[in-house]
Amino acid sequence: MVGAREASEHRTGPQVSMSSTRRWAALGAYVAAIYASLPFAPRLGLRFLRTAPGGWFLGPGLALVVVAGAVALVLALRRRHAPARAYAALAVAAAGYALALSWLSAQHLERTHLPEYGIAAWLAWRAVAPLVPGPLAGYAAGAALAAAIGYGDELLQSIVPGRYYDIRDVGMNALGSVLAVIVIAAARAGGQRHKAVERAASGKFAPPDSVP
Repeated sequence: MVGAREASEHRTGPQVSMSSTRRWAALGAYVAAIYASLPFAPRLGLRFLRTAPGGWFLGPGLALVVVAGAVALVLALRRRHAPARAYAALAVAAAGYALALSWLSAQHLERTHLPEYGIAAWLAWRAVAPLVPGPLAGYAAGAALAAAIGYGDELLQSIVPGRYYDIRDVGMNALGSVLAVIVIAAARAGGQRHKAVERAASGKFAPPDSVP
């Protein structure tokens, strides 16, 4: 038994390292794609915006996606008997998205910052969370890393022909990062409590000799 346990622990190290490498590679590939698209992204975005699907998605469609996502997450949280803080975090995120979309009601193309850096925040959180102590530190580090990536995006635009640095875009990138991490925290709060309830129930009804 001891030998098997040691062998298992020995395998865990490389497996964790490989998983971490994949996560950082995914984040790096996504950031490289964002930065590489800087010279032509606005032209592609405008072409998409002028199409019927693009005009709908970046107009009312994105708001509907936020509402549908919030409703789906609320239902998932209720099913998992999530704590009140999960609902509070989700409400904060929903209010943040609503305010951001309202503020950009006349600049639909700028709305792409929210999903773009929401994905960056998710990838950053997955990569950095295992390296910091505690979930809160992981969320903060993920949001900070994604916001820093967004700041680098704007710095590069200052030297790309046809693009320019805009402090408002820096703020929108950071807002997209923070809101996404809040949603992740809300979703995981429900999932963690659901798992804890399941473990307690399985321990309660387990045979006496199987309980440690």
